[in-house]
Amino acid sequence: MSTPHAEAVSRLSASHDPMSNEFVSSDFTALAAHMNDCQLSRGRFFALRAALESLHATASPRIVTTGAVFVCCGVALLAVV
Repeated sequence: MSTPHAEAVSRLSASHDPMSNEFVSSDFTALAAHMNDCQLSRGRFFALRAALESLHATASPRIVTTGAVFVCCGVALLAVV
């Protein structure tokens, strides 16, 4: 014969387990989706894309600086003329 307290604890733990399983399941699903995206991104042109991304990361700050210098020189040239 079970007591009302034992039944309440049993119901609480039973209702808590699906919640924790739901969190684990959603984390697992998100991880699986991320791993699929990573696998799909490693296609035929992966090395080329990686090289272009590193070139872009290296060149971008210098391109902006060079553009700013050209604009300043152009404004100075217009001010002189």
